[in-house]
Amino acid sequence: MDIYEISKPSNSIEQCNVFEGKWIPDEIYPWYNASQCPFAGSGFNCMANGRGDRGYTKWRWKPRNCEIPRFSAREILEKLRGKRVVFAGDSLSRTQWESLICMLMIGVDDKRSVYEVNGKKITKQKTFGCTPGSVPRRSPKRVKSTLRLDQLDDISREWIDSDDLIFNSGHWWTPTKLFEM
Repeated sequence: MDIYEISKPSNSIEQCNVFEGKWIPDEIYPWYNASQCPFAGSGFNCMANGRGDRGYTKWRWKPRNCEIPRFSAREILEKLRGKRVVFAGDSLSRTQWESLICMLMIGVDDKRSVYEVNGKKITKQKTFGCTPGSVPRRSPKRVKSTLRLDQLDDISREWIDSDDLIFNSGHWWTPTKLFEM
């Protein structure tokens, strides 16, 4: 289990296990309205898709023995200034990226200044992130191909100069996603 150092407002550092805690109500949430954020996928906009209650938006994570500093879009934007952050993974990574962009936009005065670097609409890029391989000997007949998880495909070159890489693939390795050999 990872232990993270969290700065307290007094600038002292304490050990904080962010994985032990509970969800608590917090009226300051949500940080953004998905209907007003052009980067939020329409399929994940619960309110626009008819969810009537709003209570699910009013919760935050509270670690057991410490406080996590409140989110500040302007502070995060300053820390990320000039840096390249890459999200690599599946649809879960995609929605996390969309949510982060929507949260950061609240710290930007001119929302039109948030756009894709190449001047076109930000799009999904479908890749496997690993190298196709041959079927191992003595594999069941239903196995038609494999993926080499120890070798990334050419798309990984796009991650090389990132300052921060958020990589997610955990959802695909749960027992219900794997088959028995």
